[in-house]
Amino acid sequence: MSEEKKTTEEIKKCEALEAADQKLQKSRKIFVFYIIGLFCVALGLILMSYVMQEHANQQLEDLGSQLTVQADAVKGAKAKADQLQEAMDTVKGQLEESKKKTDELNTKVTEQQKSIDALQQLWQLERAYRIGDDDTAWDIIEAMDKEYTREALVDADMEPLTGDAAREYDRISSAMD
Repeated sequence: MSEEKKTTEEIKKCEALEAADQKLQKSRKIFVFYIIGLFCVALGLILMSYVMQEHANQQLEDLGSQLTVQADAVKGAKAKADQLQEAMDTVKGQLEESKKKTDELNTKVTEQQKSIDALQQLWQLERAYRIGDDDTAWDIIEAMDKEYTREALVDADMEPLTGDAAREYDRISSAMD
């Protein structure tokens, strides 16, 4: 009886192994089809990109030949070219102004992000201070002092903390000292 039980158990183990093996083979097949599909999509995108590039090159060549013919045929091409140059200079000037404004806005965004980060750290510090978690509060104070300097953090007129936030940081950091 015990041998039949062992044989039955071995048969069940073999069946389980076969089922797992079949499942593994099925997942491998699916994976292979998935890889083939991705490869086909990538190949299709490359082919489409190539066709579009060739089409664009052909259009550029056509436009170039038309421009050459028109430049030879029209006496006022020089005047038009000068006008286009002036327009381009104007656009370049506007572009430079836009870049300067963008840089200024990016600087403001960076400063505001620093302020947001500092306020989030202050909020965490206040929370740790209120619940009496001195270790966490010290860690936050040290991190903020390292990142921004204590002088900048306690000055109510300087970024990243201003007004009441700077005074609150000064109060908590002084109390922790």
